[in-house]
Amino acid sequence: MKKNYVVAGAILLSVNMLAQEQPKVDSLKNYYEIQEVNIFGKDKNEGPIHKVDVQLIQDFNKTNVVDAVNLLPGVSITQMGARNEGSILVRGFNSLRTPVFFDGIPIYTPYDGNFDLSRFTTFDIHSISVEKSLVSVQYGPNTMGGAVNIVSRKPVKALDIDGQSGVGFADGTGVNSYFTALNIGTRQDKYYIMGSASLLKVDNYLISRKFDGTPLQPSLERVNSESMDVRLSAKFGYTPNKTDEYSFSIISQNADKDIAPNALKAGNSNWRNYPTYDKRSMYLKTRTLVANKTFLNFTGYYDTYYNKMKQYDDDQYTLLNKNSSFSSVYDDYSLGGIINLTTEAIKNNVITLSVNNKFDSHKEHNEEILANTSTGQKFKEGEPEQNYRDNTFYVGVEDVVTINSLIKAVVGASYNSRNNIKAQEYGTHFETGEKNVLYDFPKGSDHAFDYKGGIIVEPVKNHLITLSASKRSRFASQKERYSSRFGSQVPNPDLKSEYTWAYDITYSAKLGNKFNYEVSGFINNVKNAIFARTVGALDNGNPVSQNVNIGKAVFQGYELAFGYMPIKNMTLGANYSYIDMKDKTEGSNEKFTDVPNHKLMAYTKLEVPKLRSTLNVNMEFYGKRYTTSTGDQAPEFTLVNAKLSVNIVKGVNFDFGVRNLLDRDYYLSYGYPKEGRSFITALRYHF
Repeated sequence: MKKNYVVAGAILLSVNMLAQEQPKVDSLKNYYEIQEVNIFGKDKNEGPIHKVDVQLIQDFNKTNVVDAVNLLPGVSITQMGARNEGSILVRGFNSLRTPVFFDGIPIYTPYDGNFDLSRFTTFDIHSISVEKSLVSVQYGPNTMGGAVNIVSRKPVKALDIDGQSGVGFADGTGVNSYFTALNIGTRQDKYYIMGSASLLKVDNYLISRKFDGTPLQPSLERVNSESMDVRLSAKFGYTPNKTDEYSFSIISQNADKDIAPNALKAGNSNWRNYPTYDKRSMYLKTRTLVANKTFLNFTGYYDTYYNKMKQYDDDQYTLLNKNSSFSSVYDDYSLGGIINLTTEAIKNNVITLSVNNKFDSHKEHNEEILANTSTGQKFKEGEPEQNYRDNTFYVGVEDVVTINSLIKAVVGASYNSRNNIKAQEYGTHFETGEKNVLYDFPKGSDHAFDYKGGIIVEPVKNHLITLSASKRSRFASQKERYSSRFGSQVPNPDLKSEYTWAYDITYSAKLGNKFNYEVSGFINNVKNAIFARTVGALDNGNPVSQNVNIGKAVFQGYELAFGYMPIKNMTLGANYSYIDMKDKTEGSNEKFTDVPNHKLMAYTKLEVPKLRSTLNVNMEFYGKRYTTSTGDQAPEFTLVNAKLSVNIVKGVNFDFGVRNLLDRDYYLSYGYPKEGRSFITALRYHF
């Protein structure tokens, strides 16, 4: 690509904006705001370049957050096979650099810095938004690549019932998955209550019939690919007047997931599973008018994460006798508070001050394994508990200035700091070489200043141009700073933050109520990126590395989208993304993985009122992507999906859908084939 940088763009068609009338319930505007994160004074972008809502999620049959957010341009998804973790990347930045929030609360785990996002089902959520350019200071630290916010459902009427139950199956087999979900709540003058429950059970899925079997994957039934997700949540809200709102929410997620082995390469790390993968959250959110045109928002949260991962000797998933086998336990929690003070008391200004503090605690150990003569399991001694603790503090301010009726300016700045309080490891001491000891790492700290500025111009009604530039940073995770990777890595407690200078230009327009489009271009100049540098060798000759801040890179591209209603009851739409990612580190030519260079999505939605039916046919195309940093690539592929929904009686629909209609054999990670052609039937109801 030539040196004159390609500016990137993004458009996504709005099914809801063009195909359907918005619900005439003003409480949606008034009462969802406490869960959303916006730049105050900047008109909310309800279009799908930023957001997918519940209707879009249902139209496309997306049951987890990873697949749902993939409907947006500029977003790519991956499946980290060795841990069976679904993850997203926004404009090339992975989930370490693009944190995910739930109702504005960060949900990444303290040690790894990310989370298996495919464990979040979509049955109780209202929408998912992705911020790419002018990221609000209200999100807090670590938004180097932007921010993803999942917004939960809330009731909008006196009796609000919504749910669905269904089954999934594949060619020539019986049912291999089922799900059921129920959301029930009430919205009264002064309060609201919502309770939700869901279950998603997936047996071993079937891969494409076009897959050539291997000794590790001899049949079409994917080995060791079962999972079960159970989610319970409750929300209580108090709305004493038209301006104030107070809510308390609790969430319980329980998961049991297997990890399918690499179908092409053998290895001890193939034989793993997570018998326990649990997350609990409770949080308080308030919004109070404290003075004229001045609001105080407070969020307090307590988030826990507990899992067990077992690595077995072989494909029988029974014994853990080898030195490399273990039963690992993570027991983490985060405790945090966020204060946002927003005022319009100064004419033509909307000023927001945000203060954010987050305490992270990580505990881990390999648990003791008891002997069992009937299975042949030998006694294996456990480890003492190791503790890691960090505290992250953030303060930021932004101002939206109305210059005239056509132009607004956005400016902002923030200060971030992270301090390590404790970091322990059990094993071989990284300095003395002493074995089987519990030792403390030196404490480390880091800080960063971030800035942003932008211009929002509306030269003509329904035509909007946004230009922005910002410096955004990201602190290294505990794992990046302290993991010894079984002796193959030297810790670096003083590893510094990496950052990017992000530039964005976006033009969006709406022509009447039949056609809308959007184009967005971006350049991200990445500095101080965390790369592993070889610093020695083990006795067996394998390299020893250390994470250091030496990386430079440029991510640039564009995204396009449009939506068109040529005739009544028909909607057409498409979005396209292109990204070019280049390593600019001296003496290096690393390839950036998991991001296709081209991505295209297109669909047609046809409503037939006389038959009370809706048909959605959609296509997804993904270009080549690197699967290793040395240049191995996954081939391009195209998926075709469809869904037919028939209204049986008022409030009850029968759905029939097919995924991967052409039974395409494809993968996101080498050796981990994805699901072939499959079907889903469901009853969906809303009263």
